[in-house]
Amino acid sequence: MARMVKVLLGVLLLATASGCKSGSDRMKERQKAREAEKKAQEDAAEAKRKASEPKIDWARLDEFWEPPGAVKIASGKPCPEGLWALFPTTPGEGAEQQANEAKREKLLEKVMGQTYVVQLRHNQGVELRKYNAKKKRLTIEVEGLVECFDGAGLLSVAWGDPAKPFRPKDDDEDEGNPPQSVWRAQPLLFPIPFGTAAEAKAFTEKDGIGTIARLVFTLGKPDVDKKFKKTMKPNGEEGEDNLDWGAGRLVRVKLIGARVSSDFEKKLLAEKKANP
Repeated sequence: MARMVKVLLGVLLLATASGCKSGSDRMKERQKAREAEKKAQEDAAEAKRKASEPKIDWARLDEFWEPPGAVKIASGKPCPEGLWALFPTTPGEGAEQQANEAKREKLLEKVMGQTYVVQLRHNQGVELRKYNAKKKRLTIEVEGLVECFDGAGLLSVAWGDPAKPFRPKDDDEDEGNPPQSVWRAQPLLFPIPFGTAAEAKAFTEKDGIGTIARLVFTLGKPDVDKKFKKTMKPNGEEGEDNLDWGAGRLVRVKLIGARVSSDFEKKLLAEKKANP
């Protein structure tokens, strides 16, 4: 009798355990279903938001300004793959660094044969100077370089000539550290004729805010600026550190063309093309 009771208890325990497990599985399934439903709702809301956005009718430019396969470089964004191969420093550590170094020669050949495009916008590399009443023109200024970054740090890409390191004055030093040098490059200037100040003002208030500069180029000579200076070690440690406060890496480019336009690049304002 006792043995039968034990068997019955074992069956009941097994059934209870099986029931709990099944209940847990059902809860997981319901949770997955809720997550899937939530994601579907979010996707639908995002699709609705995008559908409600006004469609931008960008200009269709010829192959000179939109070369097939051209790679874009954007300010403050990661550099295109392989630009580090122009310089001695190989990004990464350990096995990653070794793998990158093994690809150096192939990447260098690739980037040197590649065409690149940069787009700069109003107040983001493109500035409108004050109207010159005497010369009856408004000059559009396009910044002379763009900065991207990769595993080796910041990289300046300059089409403006000359491109030189800029070293702030020593009295700008912060807590005993020398100021960090940066690359500066001569901007490109595009004079736009206007008969009157009123015409220039109307342009500035309407088309001017949509001004876009497009630069097409291949890569040229790389350069590295270093400026070592001894500074005290942090946190009261004894001794000095010999740190590099130079402007770092820069590559000068071979400019193919520069184009300034408005209205999503449909309205040409000025352009410059390199001599063949």
